[in-house]
Amino acid sequence: MNESKKEKQVIHSMKEFEKKYFPKSFEKKTAEEPTDAHALGISMAKESLDKIRARLAK
Repeated sequence: MNESKKEKQVIHSMKEFEKKYFPKSFEKKTAEEPTDAHALGISMAKESLDKIRARLAK
């Protein structure tokens, strides 16, 4: 009965998980994100490759 009243939270990404369960680490990590276009492109490409590798590993 209590479960029907509670809303189950669904976490869709590692960022959401880190933000909820490791807020200090998440803030530190997001503060270190690159600000110039070249570095941002490199970091986004690495993230994309990591996601592709994770899907292929399944």
